[in-house]
Amino acid sequence: MAAAGICTVVAMESLDPVAQVRELWRAWAGGGVEALLAHVDDDAEWAPHAEGRVLRGADELRAFWADVAARGERREATLYRLERHGDAVVASGALRVVRDGHLTESQLAWVHAFVGGRLRSTAAYDTRAEALRAAASAVAVA
Repeated sequence: MAAAGICTVVAMESLDPVAQVRELWRAWAGGGVEALLAHVDDDAEWAPHAEGRVLRGADELRAFWADVAARGERREATLYRLERHGDAVVASGALRVVRDGHLTESQLAWVHAFVGGRLRSTAAYDTRAEALRAAASAVAVA
């Protein structure tokens, strides 16, 4: 745990939300949850696909991924496309899940919502259309 008053967030090369999301996906692919968390504030929110809940902050996200690993489950996300919609970015891609020896793959979309140039939340959606509606709502709220 970081000492009080010390920032542990790695500086992004750009405040452009699309560039930030691209870097987040690279960090995740290269180093998992800890690499991803190095690029976001500790209080960002996450809504993983098919979980029906919102994870608030770095500790809840770490616990979620520790639970996934403890179950012997593997999740691999692939990014296909990024689209900026105001202060939100819609990422289209696929999620492969290996669980109990079975592989499933789903085409999904994620909405990464920004406020003041900082990622505030990421949520997964079953379709791009759902993600676009959520992105429009995120833009209206910001």
